[in-house]
Amino acid sequence: MERLLKPERLDVDPSSPTAPEEWKHWRATFEHFLAALRPGSVNPKALRVNHVSPRIFSSIAEAKSYEDAMKTLRDLFERPVNEVYARHRLATRRQHPGESIDEFLRALRILSMDCNFKAVSAATYQEEQVRDAFVCGLQSQTIRQRRSKTCDLASLLDLARILVSTKELRSLRYLFATPGDSCYYASG
Repeated sequence: MERLLKPERLDVDPSSPTAPEEWKHWRATFEHFLAALRPGSVNPKALRVNHVSPRIFSSIAEAKSYEDAMKTLRDLFERPVNEVYARHRLATRRQHPGESIDEFLRALRILSMDCNFKAVSAATYQEEQVRDAFVCGLQSQTIRQRRSKTCDLASLLDLARILVSTKELRSLRYLFATPGDSCYYASG
């Protein structure tokens, strides 16, 4: 039975866009494989060495326990989600040419997984909707993607104002710079 459940070797670049999904799949497969083995028959740490690439193993070689190694791998592959940007992507996703309705719906459901939906009060829901509409309507992709520790509307508004002011200041500096200025080339 364990041969059927044996996981492939985890060999993915942690910075790859598909790394979190590949990690989740590998982890689930590896845990099912461990569960199918007779208890105490194999050391999970030794098994783990055989089921990760040398590049991945270098990240967990110093781990004292199986749990420490898995925590290191989780930290390496599971990225924090920008809930506001995830909701923007969900709200602005359109059906692609040639994409079936079922494929489009499946894509929307996958995008919704990062949105962190939860039961909230009407006032909280209203504030989140205004925040999401604000983000979706912004012209600046930079502001939309910028991560904020607090994702409330007031914080996003402050961030947007700062980024817009900085951009305006740079353009003013460029307009008033002359070739004789010591920072002429660096001011653009």
